[in-house]
Amino acid sequence: MAPPSHATERPLHESLGDNLDEFREMGVLRDVRRGLERWIRVRECSGYEPYDLLNSPYLSGRWARRRPANILLLQIGRRLAGKRVRDWLRVPPSKNPKALGLLLSGYCDLVRCGEEWKHEAQSLKADLVRLRSPGERFFCWGYDWDFYSLRGPVMPAFSPNAIASYFCGCGLLDLAETFGDGEAQAMAESVGQFFIRRLNRSLDLGNQVCFSYTPADRTVIYNSSALVGAFLARLGRQCGNPDYLALAKRCMTFLAAEQRADGSWFYGSQRRQRWIDSFHTGYNLCALLDYARFSGDTSFEPALVKAYEFYKAKLFGENAIPKYFHNSLYPVDIHSCSQAILTFCAFSERDITAVERAVRTAMWTIGNMRDAEGFFYFQHHRFWTNRTPYIRWGQAWMFRALSSLDLTIRSCQP
Repeated sequence: MAPPSHATERPLHESLGDNLDEFREMGVLRDVRRGLERWIRVRECSGYEPYDLLNSPYLSGRWARRRPANILLLQIGRRLAGKRVRDWLRVPPSKNPKALGLLLSGYCDLVRCGEEWKHEAQSLKADLVRLRSPGERFFCWGYDWDFYSLRGPVMPAFSPNAIASYFCGCGLLDLAETFGDGEAQAMAESVGQFFIRRLNRSLDLGNQVCFSYTPADRTVIYNSSALVGAFLARLGRQCGNPDYLALAKRCMTFLAAEQRADGSWFYGSQRRQRWIDSFHTGYNLCALLDYARFSGDTSFEPALVKAYEFYKAKLFGENAIPKYFHNSLYPVDIHSCSQAILTFCAFSERDITAVERAVRTAMWTIGNMRDAEGFFYFQHHRFWTNRTPYIRWGQAWMFRALSSLDLTIRSCQP
């Protein structure tokens, strides 16, 4: 993979500290972000997903929901079946709640940059109300397709899970803070109640707690529980609720206790979940950082520093390319790229190199994973590229990342 053409115009290894004005005048990131936003808006925030093949009317029978057919079909859909196969199978483009939450946070960042996106933000809030998990007392969300996994939970379409609810809840908190939206605030507070009352305590050991991925399981997955803790810390500070802050600290105590000696985390506690990847490590880092920021508690600083050093040293290749796994570059995944940008933006106040790292990753991604139509590809493999424009997995994440980077660069200017 060649470096992007922009690299020859302005070497990105140079410190951005003295060149932010020049960089912003290039307008590269802003033009790309605006093109992506138009691409998403024209499609009304709908699209395909890596795991949506079972939404095909041809695959609606019970046989397709039974093992091993369900696992095989989902993996074919994720790894091999692109847009053309989905068109053949009449898989309908759909709105994914997590994608809407990410887009909502992105629009709120742009409003903080001085742009006008109130109408779009309010429209996304209305969609989140409509697409909430049915039959649930509290606001929560799931995915718009049936999901089956050998290494994680089983989730029927729109059944609630911690990750989707976290990103939707964060979008609503961003909306409430940006516009003073009381309805969004009430919805976000309801998400906090979903976490506390509906998720299982997969592990509860006094000063440690691990929340389950869904109300239907007792999985021990580190990143999802950590994000629940970060959300509770944000709510706890905002609402002055010490119980939320205490639960958040117990989540982080568990996360720190499960950290490996080199600073990394496996995905989960089971033997089949012992892999280390880029974007879930980014989730853990941002959760620890958010907890410290919202709670004022610095007791997890050693774990945070160790994890951040591991992240920078082991999860990137040359030209700031995010690896998928700590020991394997390929496939280069758009989710890893977007989360890397977001992670470095989050650390910009702690690490003077973080903005440069975020920009380098963004520019490499633009040069190597962006289509001329404005969307971003799913994955680069060693000898081929999966160009499917997944809405949640890729487009919403990159819009969120580029919006955050724009805001971060603005905040670096005097």
